[in-house]
Amino acid sequence: MNQGAKIVTESIIGSDFRTVFVAGKAYTVYPPTIHKLAGAISHLSGVQEADNLKEVLLSLGESEAYSKALSWLIAGDENLSEELAKGTYEENVNALDEALSMIDSKVFLKAVSLARNVSLLAAKPRS
Repeated sequence: MNQGAKIVTESIIGSDFRTVFVAGKAYTVYPPTIHKLAGAISHLSGVQEADNLKEVLLSLGESEAYSKALSWLIAGDENLSEELAKGTYEENVNALDEALSMIDSKVFLKAVSLARNVSLLAAKPRS
């Protein structure tokens, strides 16, 4: 079966998910919707440019931002962020990396870059 057919069939039957572990608890992450992805990116827009997704995540260095972004990817809001913040820095980074592996990393990196550019434009006064 080709990769496209596999992705479509997994999506239809609901088997396209990842299980991540943070602070000894398992969380199920499904492929992010635009809503979930936008919420997660809002907390990750301060990351620096890098060659791969893991380096991007490590560049931020803020566990609070990671737990909020991960909460968005799991639940679609920040309700789990306090619970996820109990996990280690590495657990949150690894969980985010796993959750975001369900989308093309180039798409994610571009979205983060665009979010940062928009925030810079909004912050600059017009002359």
